[in-house]
Amino acid sequence: MGQYYKFINLDKREKCDRNRWPAKLTEHSYVGNCYCDDILTLMNKEWSGDRIIHVGDYAEKNDNTTTASVIEKLDKEFKPKESFYSYGEFFEDVEPLKVNNKVRYVYNLDKEEYIDLYHQPICDYFYYDDTIHFAKMNSFALLTACGNGLGGGDYHGNNDNFIGYWAGDHFVASEKKLDKYKNFSENDLVFFEFLDLNNLFTYDDYNKNDVISMSFDGIYDLITRLKRSDKMPKKIKVDISELTKKEYDVLVSKNIEDLKIPKFEKDELCR
Repeated sequence: MGQYYKFINLDKREKCDRNRWPAKLTEHSYVGNCYCDDILTLMNKEWSGDRIIHVGDYAEKNDNTTTASVIEKLDKEFKPKESFYSYGEFFEDVEPLKVNNKVRYVYNLDKEEYIDLYHQPICDYFYYDDTIHFAKMNSFALLTACGNGLGGGDYHGNNDNFIGYWAGDHFVASEKKLDKYKNFSENDLVFFEFLDLNNLFTYDDYNKNDVISMSFDGIYDLITRLKRSDKMPKKIKVDISELTKKEYDVLVSKNIEDLKIPKFEKDELCR
């Protein structure tokens, strides 16, 4: 059976359910997903500094997953009469006033680490509104997930032993790097399921021209499929909003004639 997940604010006893579909872990744990953007927006404002978990409905204190001890600790604190997922159903449902889809950095105040959400391999592509978009796993959603491996739709890929490593910690989210946390170290574990990129464990392993070039191979298959249909425009626009500068440079160097690639215009912090 498939396992459903929800983000929960443990300190405010709040949740945000309006975009929580599809609810399986790998169905929404992507950069740019509406549900994840809602949560990151709240962490940038109302939920800044609070404890967050991304709990699955099969997660228990004795489930033999990487987060069993996290659930056990929370059970002792909150003393729920049902699973923690079911317990969270009774938390207040809130919404951000205005979604900020540019949140890129998440700081873990307990472990003194941070993540750059863009520092993930390109794991898939999709075509929408005459534009090719790139998909990257959302490392925050995976690092806070409880109960992974117990149901369908869970994450089975690189560094899956670190799923839930951040669950229940205190977080701050931001569009740009925050000088206040400049001494924090980057948690640069990479997560992907489908690409044939072997032995990649950190972003440094991925951040090589030849490896990044391999991650763009799937774009040719997508263009081929579009050419076989009646949906192929003369030039396909490319959404580069979540690409790093190095990924952008590798993409441009491929000189794919079917693509209309905009100019890379990001500030110095977005490298």
